[in-house]
Amino acid sequence: MSTILCLDPGTVHTGIAVSEEGILVTPLTTIFEKNLDKLIGLLTPIIARYHPETIVIGQPEYGPLLHTTKILGEKLKDIFSGEIVYFREDLSSYAARRVMKEQHKTLVKRKKEEHQTAAALILQDYLESI
Repeated sequence: MSTILCLDPGTVHTGIAVSEEGILVTPLTTIFEKNLDKLIGLLTPIIARYHPETIVIGQPEYGPLLHTTKILGEKLKDIFSGEIVYFREDLSSYAARRVMKEQHKTLVKRKKEEHQTAAALILQDYLESI
């Protein structure tokens, strides 16, 4: 299995997680940028570093972020030649907050890591589905 990068786009942030060899999912970082062109510029070095074969984009069933995820995927095609997969992300932020609270992380740490943890949960669900 190859390296897979996961993006959990939000209105002003994007959580990022990675799985190398499909074994372990690791939350990487959160990028705070709402402009999609600037976001692509910030994603470029991450893609270059990890050389994923697939990028999974967390996509809600409905709402304004549904359109945003599709535009993000189209813009990624300009810098990424691998497979782009849209995968459901039902309540991933809620689940991430719950998981981090169960791990007794402080409120400050939970707020800082919420989006990258959500990306990790989305990627874990994706890996379990394939």
